[in-house]
Amino acid sequence: MAVTYNDWLLSQGLSQKTVVIYRAKLDRAAEIARQQGWDLRHLTALQAAVIADQFTLTSSTRRQLRTALVHYWEMHEVVGPAKAIRVPKKPRGHYRGLEPDDARLLAKTARGWWPDGGAVLLGLYLGLRRDETAKLRWDNFDANLEWVTVLGKGSKTRTLPVHPSLKSELAANTSAHRWVFPGRTQAHCHPATIWQWVENVSEAAGIRLTRPHMLRHTCLATMNDQTKDLRTTQEFAGHSRPETTAIYTRTTAQRLTEAMFSLDYLE
Repeated sequence: MAVTYNDWLLSQGLSQKTVVIYRAKLDRAAEIARQQGWDLRHLTALQAAVIADQFTLTSSTRRQLRTALVHYWEMHEVVGPAKAIRVPKKPRGHYRGLEPDDARLLAKTARGWWPDGGAVLLGLYLGLRRDETAKLRWDNFDANLEWVTVLGKGSKTRTLPVHPSLKSELAANTSAHRWVFPGRTQAHCHPATIWQWVENVSEAAGIRLTRPHMLRHTCLATMNDQTKDLRTTQEFAGHSRPETTAIYTRTTAQRLTEAMFSLDYLE
């Protein structure tokens, strides 16, 4: 029995989510090739480049297309013109969080406002992603609400200390329900609900429209500013590489000035 493309990807250790992404890219490439009368297994470099030009010129999209085709060619034991699929460099990441005054105002507005404000405080004090907040369970916390274990991307877990301000907010809203933020059924709330709650609180605070991932940026940047310890911030974030954590940091005018004054060669 011939191995299907999906089975091949799964046999390579890829997740079901990744399989869906690569399958979609391959199907579109196959349709373009079919319309041109080309054999996807034996594309020329020019044909591969023409197909790639039908996809958005972004680092992630082109890389996914190239990887999807490489897997396809490997499955059929042929060497395709992968280098003909141009992948632009990934743009440099930049800080997308709140400035300190806005972060303080948002935190004050969130206090005592459950569940909207609770979702905001989890982002500001734990740096949780939107999905992590939506799927948080009360049994993820220890008995004293002082530590929480978070299931993050790639099924990786990290155990984090809970800030006293966040602890008091959680303690005031603890329930017998499994989920911290239950949905209308027995499941947790939808991640889109977290998005809306964060927007609600930012609007009430009178600051620029804030999204959940901006809270994560704010949390990690503030931590790095105060501790000047990128390694610990990386662990708190659950990142595998410090380069990823660096995207969440910022350089303030004060720190630039301090850096400038460090350049005193004449003393």
